[in-house]
Amino acid sequence: MIINKHIMRTTNEKQVLQQIVNAGPISRSQISRNLSLNKVTVSDIYSELLHEGLIREVGHGVSTRNGGRKPVMALLNVDYGYIISINILRQRFTMLACRLDGKSEDYTSVSTRNVDLTTALDMIEDDIRKMMAERDTRLLGLSFGLDGMIDNNQILGATLAGLKNFDLAKYFGDKFNVPVVLENLANESAIFERDFSGEGVYENLISVTIRDQVSAGIVAAGHLYRGHAGEAGVIGRCPLADRYQEQTHETVNHYVSETSVLKRIMAYQHLDHVDVNRIRRDYLGHQPELLAILDEFTYYLAKVLANLSGSFAPDAIVLNAPILELLPELMDGVRGYVDQMAISRKAPLLLTKKAKEASLMGGSSAIIHRVLGLDDLQLTFKNERQVVLEELES
Repeated sequence: MIINKHIMRTTNEKQVLQQIVNAGPISRSQISRNLSLNKVTVSDIYSELLHEGLIREVGHGVSTRNGGRKPVMALLNVDYGYIISINILRQRFTMLACRLDGKSEDYTSVSTRNVDLTTALDMIEDDIRKMMAERDTRLLGLSFGLDGMIDNNQILGATLAGLKNFDLAKYFGDKFNVPVVLENLANESAIFERDFSGEGVYENLISVTIRDQVSAGIVAAGHLYRGHAGEAGVIGRCPLADRYQEQTHETVNHYVSETSVLKRIMAYQHLDHVDVNRIRRDYLGHQPELLAILDEFTYYLAKVLANLSGSFAPDAIVLNAPILELLPELMDGVRGYVDQMAISRKAPLLLTKKAKEASLMGGSSAIIHRVLGLDDLQLTFKNERQVVLEELES
């Protein structure tokens, strides 16, 4: 088999950078051992990364048992630049600035209630420029997450009117002259669970996001699975048999989406807005009308999760839903209904640790992969490692 030397060089460069991102502080000799590459090749690539400013040397590690010079240790240079992740939701947008190591630095949430799409996009642009003005380093990339179907960075379907077939990536890419990644919220949440939970924790994962739609982000063998034309995980459109009349069918969105559930709650409370404090208070007070609505929600959600568990056999199913964050006690009911169902595989059901930030952080990881040229490689963020270091001599 003939291997193109350029391809081999590019592959080696990616793997060396991946080692520094995931395992830094790390020495050239350790990278060489980890990758089974000769030291000359590693040193050459290392020197290029250092010259470019993408990595920085932080001190000396411990020498080997045989003595000798202490190795110089390198880290990803988080001052090289930053990225911004934006989620466009039904009545607001949220925005997060992140360093290249995945650490978030700034968060904002802005209401777009009664605002048209053009005005909302102008507001997003203004807030991006505000974040840029507050930083000394350069903007490297943008990511956008939204409820909908996305394929090859194009919006094929969206819950927000006007976004379908709108080239959002080009619109903001032209304005800021940076790469732009588009992804749906469920896929972003799945990326977050994969990349921020620790190396190899979730090789096969389903992240179920419950917002205006019910969607699933699927990670298979460590890679995001999008299916044909990005249609994988669009489970909100799937039919579900009615609990009491099996001949009657509605969609998963009808039974389980946050929008549908909150509409029922507002109707019984005779309110025209969501009062989270009252929902919590009525739940703790065992208000029969609320408990009945929530029981329906947990029952149908359990049916969806049982189908996913039995069909895909994931290591875990992680739920990202504000209503479950408000009422985490509902998870006991969901698990109880799943236990009653005759399925061969019952995956652990977990709540995401950061419901509000999960999709934003997943979007951050997606654009960090892109700007570093590591789309096809696993990156693991926020790995704390204790390393004995000595300051480099100036």
